Amino acid sequence: MVRKAIILAVLTAGCSATKEIASSASVAASAAHSISERASFIAANSTQPEIVAAAVVIKGDTAVILHEVSQISTAVAGVKDIVPFWATLLQWGLVAVVAVALVVALWQTGIGQAIRLALGWIPRRVQNEADLAGKMLSDDPTTAREFVAAKRASDPLFAAAWGRSTK
Repeated sequence: MVRKAIILAVLTAGCSATKEIASSASVAASAAHSISERASFIAANSTQPEIVAAAVVIKGDTAVILHEVSQISTAVAGVKDIVPFWATLLQWGLVAVVAVALVVALWQTGIGQAIRLALGWIPRRVQNEADLAGKMLSDDPTTAREFVAAKRASDPLFAAAWGRSTK
């Protein structure tokens, strides 16, 4: 039910009222021309006076219809479509969903970290670990213990793996 409502909203949001009016006016003009031609044919070929009189009235009515269609076509040119507030809101909502999905996809594929590195943004935690690793290379055993402790504190997966490897 909800799916049908969403599809209906999307389909109706794409319809232009001015285009619908212009299209309907064109169809009405075409039908009026056809009726006028048939009425002329009936008036010319009928021998019954009532039928001829009715055909003449029909031809007059089609002239009125054609005049009104012409007025509608002229007026439609000055009409501007207005997008309903909910369609604009829906559009911005979809843009936000796509943006969030894009960020999540970039992050999950690892491209987000590559972008972060290209921008030069390194988190403080990672920078501290790199500093401790650099000090650890000086062969000071205290620094190595501090590095392992800091790594276990900052990364729960590393702490679990450390627990398994030391058993």
